[in-house]
Amino acid sequence: AFTLAKYTRKVELTEEMLEDNGVDLMTFIADKIGREIAVTHNTVLVAEVEANGTSLKTFNSNSAISAGELEAILGNDTLGFYLEDAMDVHWVMRSSTHWAINAITAENRFYGAQMAGLLGYDVFYSNKVDAIGASGKSVLFGDWNYMGYREAPELRFIQDPYSVDGMVVLKYSFRGVYGILQAGAIGYGAHP
Repeated sequence: AFTLAKYTRKVELTEEMLEDNGVDLMTFIADKIGREIAVTHNTVLVAEVEANGTSLKTFNSNSAISAGELEAILGNDTLGFYLEDAMDVHWVMRSSTHWAINAITAENRFYGAQMAGLLGYDVFYSNKVDAIGASGKSVLFGDWNYMGYREAPELRFIQDPYSVDGMVVLKYSFRGVYGILQAGAIGYGAHP
């Protein structure tokens, strides 16, 4: 279940850029690669929850989340066992989804007054989570302590010796995998 997958990218530079550069180009490249690796981790993590997480709620609309629907996620019987350690329980969604939820006004429900979180839990943003829309899984929620992660210890860099036309190609790769350790601990809210 935790077989490592390999993720590769390449950075193309001209020979002149490497030779004539007066700034620390390699520091810039290292920062760029670090950010790209973080985006890859985010993508793979969200994909794991969307593929193997528990369906906690199917929203009534394909274009909105209504008052009371998020509370139904918190009240999910399977998930209830995993909400005791609030330090690891979080929402993950797009910023636009969070603000759409904050705009909901209904009797005795004021989501917007909870700017620091949502229904008592922190909110983290990721544009890798689906937007509100047909068949989208726009809200991820659960105890993230039950998300397993494994990675190979090395990050590989190769300068392609067969570059052509004055281009130098730096290739890098790493291996990693995410997996839900307990099926009911993490899930999503989906639109029809």
